[in-house]
Amino acid sequence: MKRAVAILASASLIVVVGCQAYDARLAKTLEDMRYRKRLDDNLMPPVTKGKLEELKIYIRPPQNLKGPTQTFAWTVVEPGRFDLENSFIDESKVESEHILVRVKKPKAPATTKKGAAAPAEAAPRGDFTADVVELIKNVYGDDLSTKKFKPDVKSHGTLSNNFKTITLDLTAKEVQVYLYGEKNGQYEIALIFDYPKESKNTIDPKIRLSLEAFAVGEVASRAFSSGNESEGGEEGGGGGEAPPI
Repeated sequence: MKRAVAILASASLIVVVGCQAYDARLAKTLEDMRYRKRLDDNLMPPVTKGKLEELKIYIRPPQNLKGPTQTFAWTVVEPGRFDLENSFIDESKVESEHILVRVKKPKAPATTKKGAAAPAEAAPRGDFTADVVELIKNVYGDDLSTKKFKPDVKSHGTLSNNFKTITLDLTAKEVQVYLYGEKNGQYEIALIFDYPKESKNTIDPKIRLSLEAFAVGEVASRAFSSGNESEGGEEGGGGGEAPPI
């Protein structure tokens, strides 16, 4: 009799544990579905063609910011200063996102065929953060220093992105700048959001979601193929260190 009671108790415990595990999985699935709906309601679809995908950079701009534009719309940049410059702009041209990218690649041995013209010299590259700050100062006339940037983390689920950030108050509008770079890693990226002050309460949550969904490397590749921004957090994707300032 005691043996039968013990077996029955064990079976009941297994059923309870199994139900709890099922409930937890169901709750997680529903939470993921709600989060993906928030992303779709507030962000543009990811750019799945062109150099962003080629470089394994997954970006979903805030809703209504379309692009990338045919030419970089933020400012004039010397050829070769960055590996990629993209702009996303709304139809009224009052809200925008601008992206500057450098991707570290192994140096190929210099070989020039006899008689071949020497390749054109690219613009000299300095420190990524310093180069971005210099552009910001030229565009907005703000007396910006690299020391003013503060650490910020945007995360959801297992995906966590570390940035250095600053918000510029330009009277009629604001500019949010986010710098991303992995420690000893491959990517250095600046994400610059420009909008009128009256749009702040509307666009701020969209910027936050866009930064949460941002990914690079293999995490970006998986996001491109599956559309699942909640997966990640390992080397080569979100979770890289913010760039040194």
